[in-house]
Amino acid sequence: MESLTLLKKVDINPDDPILLITAGEALENLLEAIEEYCPNLRISKMKKEDIKTLLESYGNCIVDYHPEAHHQKRAALLKNFEMLKHYGLTDDDYDSIDFY
Repeated sequence: MESLTLLKKVDINPDDPILLITAGEALENLLEAIEEYCPNLRISKMKKEDIKTLLESYGNCIVDYHPEAHHQKRAALLKNFEMLKHYGLTDDDYDSIDFY
């Protein structure tokens, strides 16, 4: 059965949001992980488009990773590691963020 058909059958609007988190909540969550895993990251120096990229990555990681041990937040940091090196991260930080 197709998802749209099933949702309509049970009277659920397929356009209703499911994963809803505000930018403020997302950044607060990321800051918690940054403080623990990469405190040298100067997020206050980041450009708007870089912060938006990081927030969008975090949104995707919420879907892909479980929340234990900050995996969602750490995945977003790892995905954007090269960009974040411009804001204070070093290659040494990679190992402390990674969850292999």
